Amino acid sequence: MGKKKRIFSVEFKKQVVREVETGVCGLAEAARRYELAPSLIQVWRDKARDGALIDRPSTREKALEKENRALKEQIGELYMQVGVLKKTAGYARRLRSANSSVITGLNWEQSRKDAK
Repeated sequence: MGKKKRIFSVEFKKQVVREVETGVCGLAEAARRYELAPSLIQVWRDKARDGALIDRPSTREKALEKENRALKEQIGELYMQVGVLKKTAGYARRLRSANSSVITGLNWEQSRKDAK
C-alpha cells in the first residue's frame, strides 16, 4: 500500500516558509516538525520568492465555474427565445385585431349596392 498524497493549503506553505525565513526554525527542523521533505520546503521557498505560491482553484471549483458558464449560456438562449415568442405573439395579436375584410373603408359603400 503506497503513501497517500498529502495536499497542503497555500496558507500552510506560506507559514512554513515564513518560519524558515524568519529564523524561528531551520529548514531541517521545520521538515521534521511538519513531517515534510526539506527539498519540498525549499521548492516552496523558491516559489514564494518568485511570487508563484498562489491559490489555484480546486477541481470542484473548476467544475462549478464550468457549470456556471453553461447555465449562463442557457439563460441567454432562453432569454432570446422568450423575446422571439413575445414578438410572435404581438404580431399574431395585431393580425387578429386587424380588419380581415378585403372590402374596407371607401369601397364599403360600393359593395352594399346590388350587383349589375
